[in-house]
Amino acid sequence: MIASRDVKTALAAPPPRVSASDSDAEPRHVRALFERAAEAQGFRRFGVAPARPPAHGNVFERWLQNGFHATMDYLPASRGLRADPATLLPGARSVLVLSHAYSAADPSAPDGARTARYALAEDYHRTLRRKCDLVVASVRAAGVEFEARICVDSAPLNERDFAASAGIGWVGKNGMILNREDGSYFLLCEILLDIALPFDALRTDHCGSCTRCLDACPTDAFVAPRVLDASRCLSYWTIEQREVIPEEIVERMNGWVFGCDICQEACPYNRPIEAGSFDREAPTLRALLETGSAEWKRRWADTPLARAGAAGMRRNAAAAASGAGAADLLPALAARVAGDHAVVAEQARRASEKLSPR
Repeated sequence: MIASRDVKTALAAPPPRVSASDSDAEPRHVRALFERAAEAQGFRRFGVAPARPPAHGNVFERWLQNGFHATMDYLPASRGLRADPATLLPGARSVLVLSHAYSAADPSAPDGARTARYALAEDYHRTLRRKCDLVVASVRAAGVEFEARICVDSAPLNERDFAASAGIGWVGKNGMILNREDGSYFLLCEILLDIALPFDALRTDHCGSCTRCLDACPTDAFVAPRVLDASRCLSYWTIEQREVIPEEIVERMNGWVFGCDICQEACPYNRPIEAGSFDREAPTLRALLETGSAEWKRRWADTPLARAGAAGMRRNAAAAASGAGAADLLPALAARVAGDHAVVAEQARRASEKLSPR
């Protein structure tokens, strides 16, 4: 979607329009306009990469060929679009990459259920898109003409590749973008532009010989540094996969009901930065199992938890209860066994069987 030109900015009179190629709209000046607008919207880091085919596109292709994407068929289906940013915005010349920090506080609920930190807030697809819309509107209001496309995670763009090229950070051994100032507790978004802006330099990789993130993974999902086998990842099983979670994964869930931050928690660069508090209370296993559909929508439908949906979160809660030995949840599990969702019922049946006294 091309960013809307209809976002209103209060001005006494519209400034004269200029093309970014005109001498009075010199690229460094235009870049500064974007940077100031991004800072005003709370973005923590700002960088610009050339809109060329991603530097490590061949690495992504090998990852797909090895089947490490598991059942996420949308990834190979979009490989053609990912090959060049110009497929998303004709004439693209720059990729503006922005990072937005989220709370680094403890995501544990009172009963030990854990949710990925980024998910305990309004869905970032909406919040970051709104912020990017305002960044675009601010620069256009300053008189610069350009076309733009905003990408917030769901667009087929190899965003970590471009984030590294834009100097936001380097690709850590867990595949996350990180830097020495912020660690990796931040979200990425991009604005594709049909104008050329000054580009940023690559950052030096500072992982060194450290393997804490790889060693901490409870399911041994990393087959090599920076190579994740999604079929073993807790985030994949609790967000993307829709079937019954196998026992070998259940036993290693450690309370995670949506996503997993373990490899980030192990990283020595992840010190709390402007942690603050979460916008939403971390859900307990009981709440996920017992909350009805209408109440579920009211509490969580506007958060990233909606990606898994009410049924997915109930399945995850049943699996996590089994792994945690939470026998006090047997009545709640019995109610789900009797429910009409086949996957949830089967996951709850397995949990009940494991937790019931013999």
